[in-house]
This record gives sequence, structure tokens and C-alpha cells, in this order.
Amino acid sequence: YWGLLLIFVLAVLFSSYIFN
Repeated sequence: YWGLLLIFVLAVLFSSYIFN
């Protein structure tokens, strides 16, 4: 599902934003 993939990508980007 594209929605699930989009949420996964956003979660990864958000996590990298927090940890950097």
C-alpha cells in the first residue's frame, strides 16, 4: 500500500531529523 509506504518514509525522515 502506498499510504503505508508514505507513512514509513515520513517516519524515517522525521526520526533522522530528530536524531540530527
